[in-house]
Amino acid sequence: MHPPRARPARRALLAAALCLPVLGGCALVSQKTFNRHAGDPPRLPQAPPPPVPGMDRPALVTIVAGTPQSQWRPAVMAAVTDALARKPNALFTIVVNVPDRADGTPGDLSGVVAASGQPVLQAVMDAGAGGSQTEMDARTISSGSAMQVCIYVE
Repeated sequence: MHPPRARPARRALLAAALCLPVLGGCALVSQKTFNRHAGDPPRLPQAPPPPVPGMDRPALVTIVAGTPQSQWRPAVMAAVTDALARKPNALFTIVVNVPDRADGTPGDLSGVVAASGQPVLQAVMDAGAGGSQTEMDARTISSGSAMQVCIYVE
């Protein structure tokens, strides 16, 4: 006869041998079971590029290149005077939009700013804006557009 202790040990060994193949195919439950991105490093949102001045609001006055000064100067004077009446410390930004050349290279910004932007800047200052209330900028635009001088107010 067998000793009484050997029989439960055999049963346990037999049960373990039968359950081992079943347990081998099981996966442990973890956070990844319910969320496959658990434990991944956080994804920080990319900061948007800084806004280009004037692109988020309409221009106070837009002057298309080739317009005679006698036509645009009264409109600039009236608009600047009205803006200063509403906000005495308003900032006026004169932006000269220069179209790219046909080959895609930027145009001559300095020459265009001197020829087209300076008279508009002078008109804004003649309307009552001080030197600290005005600034000038130039940017290139697509080649299909005409050159423009835009006045933005903040």
